[in-house]
Amino acid sequence: MTREELLVQLAARVLVLPDDRPQRVAVDGMSCVGKSTLAAELTEVLEGAGRPVVRVAYDDFHHPRSVRHRQDRFSAEGYLDDSFDAGSLRRLVLDPLAAGERSVRPASFDLAEDVPVEVEPVLVPDNAIVLVDGSFLLALEPGSWDLGVLLIADPAAIIARALVRDGELGSPEQIRELYLRRYLGAWSLHEERHDPWSRAQVVVDLTDPLSPQLLAGG
Repeated sequence: MTREELLVQLAARVLVLPDDRPQRVAVDGMSCVGKSTLAAELTEVLEGAGRPVVRVAYDDFHHPRSVRHRQDRFSAEGYLDDSFDAGSLRRLVLDPLAAGERSVRPASFDLAEDVPVEVEPVLVPDNAIVLVDGSFLLALEPGSWDLGVLLIADPAAIIARALVRDGELGSPEQIRELYLRRYLGAWSLHEERHDPWSRAQVVVDLTDPLSPQLLAGG
């Protein structure tokens, strides 16, 4: 399958969702698997088909560094349990939508500056897709999402990408250790605790991002 064919199939799954209220679509996946890139490409296809999209990144809903690293910088449990502020995502995005409101606040935290933020509301049209990308989204309560997309890849491919993307995290050896112990370790815990495979309607293997494999939901 080509990347373009994947986007067409994903867009088809999204476009059949009802348009009488905003639809909540989660793109969950491993660290450095390509969630944000795929979400941006999917947004372009959906908007080209006439469906408005409101993008939300789970990376804009972090806890402060003092919380994120309280179990140790390399802790898998710390990354899974302490990094993301699910409560703020619910309060500012998911709960308002569930209550019938037509605006959301798509961020609560500036990760680079390590400070909370208060952003202006974003209007959400009735027929919009609210597309949220981030790790561990399918750990949220059942019913949080109208469609769940799970992205996975071979761990070796993840580490190879991390060495290119995340050079600011340290030396190649430090990046490998961080990914093996913290990020990939947390993903294994996510699979054990929350079974995102069973919660996702679509599963995609992005080991080769230009030749993805649709494992479920085709």
